[in-house]
Amino acid sequence: MGDCRRLLRHTRQSAIGNRQSALLSASCLLFCLVLAGCAAPEAGLPVSPRSPGAALVERLPISPLQLTIPRLGREVERRVLRNGIVLYLASDRSLPVLDVSVLVRAGSLYEDPARPGVAGFTASQLRNGGTAARDSAAMNDELETLGLSIEASAGTEVLSLTLNALAKDAERGLALLAEMLRRPAFDPQPLETARGRVIEDLRRVVENPSRLAAREFARQMYTEAYPLGRPLTPAQARAIQRDDLVRHHRRLVRPDNILVAAVGDFSPDELADKIQRHLGGWTPDGPLDLPPLPAVVPRFERAAYVLHRDLGQASLLLGHFGINRANPDRYAIDLLDFILGGSGFTSRITDRVRSEEGLAYSAWATFPTTTRDIGIFRASVQTKNENVPRAVQVILEEMARLQREPVSPRELARAKEAIINSFVFRFPSRSSTVLQLLTLEFDGEPADFYEGLLDRYRAVTVEDIQRVARQYLRPDATTILVVGDAAKCEAALAQFGPVRRLSLPEPE
Repeated sequence: MGDCRRLLRHTRQSAIGNRQSALLSASCLLFCLVLAGCAAPEAGLPVSPRSPGAALVERLPISPLQLTIPRLGREVERRVLRNGIVLYLASDRSLPVLDVSVLVRAGSLYEDPARPGVAGFTASQLRNGGTAARDSAAMNDELETLGLSIEASAGTEVLSLTLNALAKDAERGLALLAEMLRRPAFDPQPLETARGRVIEDLRRVVENPSRLAAREFARQMYTEAYPLGRPLTPAQARAIQRDDLVRHHRRLVRPDNILVAAVGDFSPDELADKIQRHLGGWTPDGPLDLPPLPAVVPRFERAAYVLHRDLGQASLLLGHFGINRANPDRYAIDLLDFILGGSGFTSRITDRVRSEEGLAYSAWATFPTTTRDIGIFRASVQTKNENVPRAVQVILEEMARLQREPVSPRELARAKEAIINSFVFRFPSRSSTVLQLLTLEFDGEPADFYEGLLDRYRAVTVEDIQRVARQYLRPDATTILVVGDAAKCEAALAQFGPVRRLSLPEPE
């Protein structure tokens, strides 16, 4: 679901007039709700100064939010073409536009292990590598002349393409999209251009401490046994050839492995007919044979890794393996995450690290609950090198405090209120609504998943929070990684476990 959420963030919102006004109103409402909730002091929690404005907002009469949960078969229609392509269609006549998203199970987890990076290159060259009918330059000219946008990307599970067009150009836009999907040319010259950009980006990782820390943390946590523990190298990028893209495309980009979400100024029958004309004659070549996906084997290690860089400020990451989206405790963990480190300046970790200790401007933690396989709980701080051990200690103390002391009812109520109220932003546009319902099918979730979602959060108790904190937080088995000046923090990190010095590979 993480891949699809990133796609959602880049899906163009079709309604820009009244919808923006509605979204702004909702933003103001949520701000008021959060501010009102944060204004009320309670026993056992730090009391922030009350401003006259906060007191005024607290007295405002605010009616309960009226939320409409989108439903398949009501706002969105599902169809399946004879060749297996799944369609999610929604008519929206408010603007004369068409937005289409194509999802293919062809991300990096489905790569040939001998060719890491091929999914990303395949996605980029579906868009930029030309087709059997026109080269890359001609395709760009055609799109520019019509004012169309087609983009492609790849994540761990999904390879996706998006089309944005005026409704009057729907036929032509779908034809060009079908060309890219069905008959890509993968011209060598655009591939070389893309290769150069990828290699340069990989080279620059070492110049960005935050990216470097994230890469090395994933390497240590997942190890070579899992793709996320094997970051792409320049040598691997250089090794990918056109034939590798052709094989990846032929094996996975096929009609019985494609889901399409479309919203815009059309009737479902009309658009389904258009898609049928351009993609309906595409027949799969034999049965779909998706390779078995690699599985994460969680391991818990009390250790600290230091990658020395001559920097005035260190980048710190610490964490451990968590859960996947099939875990029924995910809703309690979401609320725990909000309280511990996921709510910005109101979270416990930020309050301790920033407000009480003055160690950093910001500190955060996240406990993913929507990943297909086991995700990683992680906390992050950027602070002075000599402050790293204290920052680690503070974060571990807050993790242990959640295990030792029940959260207050008011603190849990605030977390529930924030998560439930934020639901108004989950479906900001018809495009995102259609794509999210399609994503449920992609992820294997039931079609009515959203129907009872808020009730699952409402049902979480104070006892549930303490139970999941004890079961899933591991302050005594946390892996720490620091990118910074080793001389100023390495010795003091020994209190948290064996300290190991990392080194960067020689430049390729």
